[in-house]
Amino acid sequence: MIYLVYRMRLGSRARDDMRGFWNWLEDRESWFYRDLPMVREVRWYYSVVGDVYVVENWAAFDDEAAWGEYRSALATLKADDAWETQRVSQNEWWDFLDTRIVTDLPVRVGFRRQDG
Repeated sequence: MIYLVYRMRLGSRARDDMRGFWNWLEDRESWFYRDLPMVREVRWYYSVVGDVYVVENWAAFDDEAAWGEYRSALATLKADDAWETQRVSQNEWWDFLDTRIVTDLPVRVGFRRQDG
């Protein structure tokens, strides 16, 4: 599995209206990923100590080919003016800090405890 990781710092609009931001983010996620079935999973993380007001978005892909399909699909979607206008409205809420690609390790380490 590979992961496309984006880090964004919340802008003043988000910091001034956190409830509005979280509502917007829920709506944005369902809208943005609706036509991107090659994305297997999306996780979000929010920094509460250190680099505060930073969110991370981790989008999982089966492999590099699926990530390539994602990039191709995004190029097609961006050509639609209405879609692109909605996408860039995210700049009202956050500023992109960086992007990286990470992958799972080739060994079985790490765990998740199940409740009960």
